[in-house]
Parts: sequence; C-alpha cells; structure tokens
Amino acid sequence: MLKKKAKLISNFSDWVIMAFMLVLGLVIAGYFCLEIVALVEELFQHSSGLEFTDVSESILSLFLCIEFLVIIKDYFSNNAEINFEDYLYVAVTAIIRAILVYHDDALKILTLSGAILILIIAIILYKRYQNSQLSEPEEDK
Repeated sequence: MLKKKAKLISNFSDWVIMAFMLVLGLVIAGYFCLEIVALVEELFQHSSGLEFTDVSESILSLFLCIEFLVIIKDYFSNNAEINFEDYLYVAVTAIIRAILVYHDDALKILTLSGAILILIIAIILYKRYQNSQLSEPEEDK
C-alpha cells in the first residue's frame, strides 16, 4: 500500500513538473517573440538614440532564450531528463553575454573569462567521462 501511494505521489509530481516546464517554455517563447518584435521596431524607426550596446544586448538575450527553449525541448524528448552539459552551455552563453554587454572593467572581464575557461574544461571533462562510460561494457550480474 505504501509503495502504491509513493508511486502515485511520484507520478503526480512528474505531471506537475512537466506542466511547469510547458508553461515555462511558453513564457520563454512569448518573451522571444516580444524581443524579436522590439528589435524589428527599432530597426525600422531609425531613431538616433539607438545604441549598438542596446541592440547587442537584445540579440544576446534572444540567444539565451534559444538556449532555454532547446533545454526545454530536450527535457520533453529525453523522457523528462535534462543533461548536465546543457546547463554548462547556458552558463557559457550567459557569461559571454555579460562580457559583451558590460565590458567596462578589465578585472571583471578577466574574471569572467576565467569562468568561461573553467566551464569549457568542465564540458570537455564531462564529455570525456560520458564517452568512457559508454565505451565500458556492462558486466553480467
């Protein structure tokens, strides 16, 4: 009886998480569309107050939206699992966005570049570890 209740609770929580992921994906897709509309409006307004940093910040925000949408798509296509590697890619994208948008402090840029290097090393090590796990044959029990 206890296992049945635990399974019921587990199934319900899986359903709730999937519903939240679906809502989150729709919200991010809506934000993505609004950001594209804002960029197109700025393009055709020809306003003199338009700065390149504002445009680049909007474009980089769009890239982050794409990253999150890809993660949500992968979540549903991989049986409700998110790969650790996806989180690392989002972190690298977010840090690159921070460097490109806020590049006024050299020490901050150096620190963020070091963080990117650490994340890239983590991605390489993770891929190497995954490949070694896939190449090892399973032993019979």
